Amino acid sequence: MSMSESKTNRGDEPPPSSARRRVQLTYLLIAAAILHVSVTFFVFLIGRYQLLPSQVYATGIGRFASDGVFYQAQVVELGGVLNSRGFIAWLTWPTQLHVRLYSLPLTLVSRWVGFNVLTIEPLNLIYYLAILFFVFKIGEAIFGYKGGLTAALIVGLWPSLLLHTTQLLRDPLLILSFLTVIWCLVQLIEISFSWQRLLLLSLASIVALVTIRIVRLPMWYVTIAAIAVAIIFFAIRAIQQRSFHGSAIAFALLLTGAAIIIPRFGPYFQNQQVLGQPRIIEPQAEETLPIEQQLYGRREAFKYRLDEEGKQSAAEDGSRIDSDVRLDSPGAIIRQVPRALEIGFFAPFPNMWLNRGKQIGASGRLISGFETLLTYVLESMALIGMWWQRKNLAAWLLTFVIGGGAVSLGLAVNNMGALYRLRYPFWILLATLGAGGLNFLWRRFKVHQSAAT
Repeated sequence: MSMSESKTNRGDEPPPSSARRRVQLTYLLIAAAILHVSVTFFVFLIGRYQLLPSQVYATGIGRFASDGVFYQAQVVELGGVLNSRGFIAWLTWPTQLHVRLYSLPLTLVSRWVGFNVLTIEPLNLIYYLAILFFVFKIGEAIFGYKGGLTAALIVGLWPSLLLHTTQLLRDPLLILSFLTVIWCLVQLIEISFSWQRLLLLSLASIVALVTIRIVRLPMWYVTIAAIAVAIIFFAIRAIQQRSFHGSAIAFALLLTGAAIIIPRFGPYFQNQQVLGQPRIIEPQAEETLPIEQQLYGRREAFKYRLDEEGKQSAAEDGSRIDSDVRLDSPGAIIRQVPRALEIGFFAPFPNMWLNRGKQIGASGRLISGFETLLTYVLESMALIGMWWQRKNLAAWLLTFVIGGGAVSLGLAVNNMGALYRLRYPFWILLATLGAGGLNFLWRRFKVHQSAAT
């Protein structure tokens, strides 16, 4: 398929020249950076002057992301290790990967200031801008230049996601790694790229896969399923077009090998996964358990949260979903799939929007309800975007990943707060499809408007 044919199938207008496009993207990234720094500074001020003491701690860590209170002590400790004992001690110190990375910007300023959300903003800003970049690239590949911009705009301005990227969490690192893999898979389905680009895709995908494996093991299974679907789509498209590029075939083989080999290095990742307290289910033991026991362990773990002292406490009952469901057999898991889809796509349900949350209060629940209502709109737009690009296998890849993510979260997560955060990687892909649907409707509106005049 030629580039002109691809643009026609996407229904996109020809993009601006390369020079103009680079300038536009640069300005947009600068604007996004200013927005993120401003929001982080605003959160810092709220905490510093205790304007909302029930919602934001003095360091700027929010109760909606209370994990950061527990991680804070580890980041400070690791920053001290780097300053006093050197790089090797810092690198081998047992802690989680995202904590290790957050200690780097803190180390640079620790002599003058203590920990707060501003000290980790350099890394969070990189995460935020990189997430928007990959959202744009994925959207552009499927819906064209304007589709990519629209998707990045929606994701960049989404209130709760923007707020969460100011916090001390592993979620931004996970989201970035997952989007990197999806972008690489979209490139594979395009089937035509140079050997030089193969090196870039190989390095990006391997680093992202290893990171996913370390940061959140359950996401690994969804990622492997996405790789399998992408390779099948790649083979279908190559056969249809009778186009067998050596670089694309090599990349497909590399992804297959990585999916097989990376789990074998699990013991070497344990030093990057140390939580600092006992877990309901340890990562290194999880894969040896039957699927029903893995789900049981996950659902049990989400019954608890980390309190201000880093200890486990019971999660509020108002945020629990189907807490009495027991998935103790393959049959029970299969029967739960329709309900899991419902939870994955539509929770939090309207009856939860006006209730008061223990951690986020009534205002937090109201905001999450408003965002969920907008998500329903995006889901409708995503159906339109999918229909528009129904002949595009990359759009089908996003659809399969979104559906698989909804099912996996609906099965494994029974806590609304955790579900809301864990859904972001899949929600971002949903927003990308939704942006395509919005662009399609806008173009149709302009055509009808022109015809009327």
